[in-house]
Amino acid sequence: MINMAVHDAPLTPSTGLKIRWQGTTDFANVYKNMKLWLEDRGFVDEKTLEKKFTERRFAGGIKNLEIAWECSKKISNYFSYNMKVTFLILGMSEAEVQIGDIKRKLDKGDFEIRITGWVGAGNPDWEKSSFIDTIYFNFIGRRRLEEHKVVYYTLLYQFIDHVKENFGLTR
Repeated sequence: MINMAVHDAPLTPSTGLKIRWQGTTDFANVYKNMKLWLEDRGFVDEKTLEKKFTERRFAGGIKNLEIAWECSKKISNYFSYNMKVTFLILGMSEAEVQIGDIKRKLDKGDFEIRITGWVGAGNPDWEKSSFIDTIYFNFIGRRRLEEHKVVYYTLLYQFIDHVKENFGLTR
């Protein structure tokens, strides 16, 4: 479950938005493009993104992967855009695919990606004085939170569209 402060505003269901693809894809390329998209928009640097990477290998070159990313982009001292991305890949194996005159090795399997996003509101320094935090949020923060929700909602769905495009899915 996601740990959110009192004023945080979720933009997705608590289980996240699910993108599922069964078939062949170049998973390494999808993974790299997702990471680059987040880096280009200031959500993450190379060292802080990956929180979990579990690979289970089975006979015949089949493997299952579980990967968890957590990232955030600080907008101000009070607001941040937060995202959690969870990958679950089952039965992944190499498959040789003919594309035109070229044979390529791609990954075949059941790919599921869940993306959860929320706007973080609050400042740990202000939480020591909850009175100041309450006044700020009630008079200024609430309106700004709504503005940030609109901006981040658009950005979050651009990321989701980017992921779908990498899998070859369209809206």
